[in-house]
Amino acid sequence: MEDQLLLGQDDSFIALQHAWAKVCEILAERVQKLSFDSWIKPVMPVSFDGDTVILSTNSRFAKYWIEERYLADIKSLLEENLGQKIRVEIRNCKTEAVNPILDEPLPTKKTKKESSEDTPFLPLNNRYNFESFVVGPCNRLAHATAVSVSENPGRLYNPLFIYGRPGLGKTHILHAIGLAALQSNPKLRVAYVRGETFTYHYITALREQRISEFRRRYRNIDLWLVDDVQFLVGKDRTEEEFLHTYNDLYDSGKQIVMASDRSPRELDLSPRLMSRLECGMVADIATPDLETRIAILQNKAERENIGLSYDVLAYIAGLISSSVRQLEGALIKLHAYGSLMHKDISPELAREVLNNYCSDELASKDVDLRTVQTAVARKFNVGVEDITGPKRSKEIVLPRQIAMYLTRQMTDASLPCIGRAFGGRDHTTVLHSIEKVKQLIESDSSIAQIVEQIISEITT
Repeated sequence: MEDQLLLGQDDSFIALQHAWAKVCEILAERVQKLSFDSWIKPVMPVSFDGDTVILSTNSRFAKYWIEERYLADIKSLLEENLGQKIRVEIRNCKTEAVNPILDEPLPTKKTKKESSEDTPFLPLNNRYNFESFVVGPCNRLAHATAVSVSENPGRLYNPLFIYGRPGLGKTHILHAIGLAALQSNPKLRVAYVRGETFTYHYITALREQRISEFRRRYRNIDLWLVDDVQFLVGKDRTEEEFLHTYNDLYDSGKQIVMASDRSPRELDLSPRLMSRLECGMVADIATPDLETRIAILQNKAERENIGLSYDVLAYIAGLISSSVRQLEGALIKLHAYGSLMHKDISPELAREVLNNYCSDELASKDVDLRTVQTAVARKFNVGVEDITGPKRSKEIVLPRQIAMYLTRQMTDASLPCIGRAFGGRDHTTVLHSIEKVKQLIESDSSIAQIVEQIISEITT
């Protein structure tokens, strides 16, 4: 399949970037620091077509909160800085399609006076360091290998491939490796990039006939940190270029660290690239246990100067078990609610505010695959043998897809394992089903309600 990206006009996007930087400067003075760091700072400019500005944020609740509290100010300030009337859309980058962007585009023109050190790579987040990373049984191996790589890049565990579900700390570890390596050797050339950004750079270079510059930039680094490798799946030309870049760096003794939401074998990549991803150290990050989740919340509360009792932290940790990002988001939401409503945060208030929080993430480690299949079959009044069998009628396909989705969300079963449990289906079929249900949950409230009802039945 040919690589396809929606690319906006360069001049418009650059103007948006400058305008957004000005908006952030102003809002940083108007809004309390905690609120700014929680809601405004994570927002990224996506595109500007001359009429509509699209901004992305990292969760459904953040999208809602920004629209309710800050959208009017954002729109007014953007209009002031762009010098025209505009529409502003806030999108949740986890569930809504947005155009892949980069923080600093490759320059369209280069003069001799311009520094060769201008970088198209994404900046490292100083907050994502090893000191702020909470270690537990779920991530101990990944953390230990990451520390070793940061101390001896290119020597041990090369490449290092880290995988796990979204929100468990993979990005944190990648940033921590880069920061620690730079602290030891400030002259080290470190590049952090996402799979989608690599794709954007490559296609832009092809379009502008600057492939030599692209390769020079990507192959003149010492430590390559690649996030969201799964974005390369299905993009044959980009995958081929990625492989050549990988080989060039690896053969030169440079350190490569990659992260994905799936293991190398679960990615539908070419055999050649898959073998490269598996030839070094592969470490997974699992869902944290209760003690680790409480420690994560304590760590976050201390860093943000949020005073909460152990009982409140334990309640949040018991409520949300499958995502560190969701855990921290719940903490911020609860603190924000208490501050805005001028209420003391007690276990009772936590239950009130977070009662329905992230119901689609309420996964119990005691839930097994058969329990999910049975609950879905009962909800749709079909037999378990129907959703695990060969039937392809409309009445069976949807329950089967929902069952696959919930199995992935609520158990530790891998994609191949799920495929075998549903009649020996290929892991790509399972992945398609999962993505299909995610889209339906966002676009069809009746499907979202059905899924929540099934989860409620399983977890109560």
